[in-house]
Amino acid sequence: MTDPLPGGPDRAAADGQLGRRARAVRAVRAVLAGGSGRLLAATLVQAVGQGAAMACNTVFFVTVVGLAPAQVGVTNSVAAVVSMGAAVVAGRVVDRRGTRNVAVWWGLLAAAAVASYAGVADLTGFVLVHLLVGFLRAGKRVSEYTVVGQLGADSTRLRAYQRTVLNAGMALGTLAAALPLYLDTRAAYLTVIVCNAVALAAGSLLLRSLPVGKPAAGPGPKVRRRAALRDPRYVAVGLLCGLIEVRDSILTMALPLWVAQLHTPRPTISVLLFLNTTLVILCQVRAARGADTVRGAVGTVRRGALALAAGCLLIAAAVLVSGPWSLLVLLCAVTWFTFGEMWTSAGSWTLSYELADPRSLGDYQGVFGMASGVGMVVGPVVATTAAVASGGRGWLLVAAGFALLGFSTRAVVGKAARAGGAAEAAALVSKG
Repeated sequence: MTDPLPGGPDRAAADGQLGRRARAVRAVRAVLAGGSGRLLAATLVQAVGQGAAMACNTVFFVTVVGLAPAQVGVTNSVAAVVSMGAAVVAGRVVDRRGTRNVAVWWGLLAAAAVASYAGVADLTGFVLVHLLVGFLRAGKRVSEYTVVGQLGADSTRLRAYQRTVLNAGMALGTLAAALPLYLDTRAAYLTVIVCNAVALAAGSLLLRSLPVGKPAAGPGPKVRRRAALRDPRYVAVGLLCGLIEVRDSILTMALPLWVAQLHTPRPTISVLLFLNTTLVILCQVRAARGADTVRGAVGTVRRGALALAAGCLLIAAAVLVSGPWSLLVLLCAVTWFTFGEMWTSAGSWTLSYELADPRSLGDYQGVFGMASGVGMVVGPVVATTAAVASGGRGWLLVAAGFALLGFSTRAVVGKAARAGGAAEAAALVSKG
């Protein structure tokens, strides 16, 4: 009997594994090329500061400044509406002044506005500063999304990496916030505010050397102003994606309130949200595969919307069991919901770029941001009334809503693709 040959099955399997690793390394290098690495570094730095501020700011304004929780909540809703208008303004400024410069200066202005939180002493000051911060952050966000569209061909994959880095940074910032929350002093909270402003400024300065500027002029007639707002089919796609973004409020507001009504330990809420963040960090890039074309994005959004619906049904079913079984059902529900979140996000990114006029990318990104912002306005209402106040029947309605949005994606996007002259329009409409 002879020894196994060097080139046997084990060696072939090892070679295959090395080949997969090499391909993965090449894929990462391709994403990081052309300045994308600096963009991701900026995202990480800013996310750490934002995560710490997210955990501390509301506590600071309520317990130290003395605002009522309802005052903070209403101001947040108004700021969301202001941000929708800011997105359109930022898109036009980007097309006129150049993507990189607008992203840097808007970020520096946002950092100065964030730092001014330290001087807030009453409701009037909070409203003025918070609306200004919301306006500038929305403008910065639109300019960065336009940067992504100009950095490389695979914008969806880069956005997936960016979202992964964002969640990782937010998680680190939230953990860092444990110390100021433990100290619970004005000085500790002011330190968080200052550190968040510094992180925002540092991340903005990292964008100075990105190899992007004004969008390249394409063939054809000169683009008119407000071209994106005059494209109702593109706006309809943005509204569709925005309604799907109600998922964020369902996860962060409705789910914790629902769990609090069940016979489940309150720490379960933290476990479920941690599971969501971890899955996004580990799986967002993989979830974006296949969503880099219009047809692929439509299928990805539809699959994601149905996964969101399945998650809602499982959340509703958690009331039918108790003890460990309830926890198990909730864990499955959040897993489904998180994959739905990742799939719908990836598909939306592709649609926002592929259905836009490349000669006016900033304008189109601004309008898409405005239209999709409807989820930030509608989401809290859906989360607190339709989902929680109506009990299990409310969760069924929310699930039906997600499913309806998923099944209507093909028709809405098909009209937008035909209107934009996309090459895939005929195949998109004719094939299932």
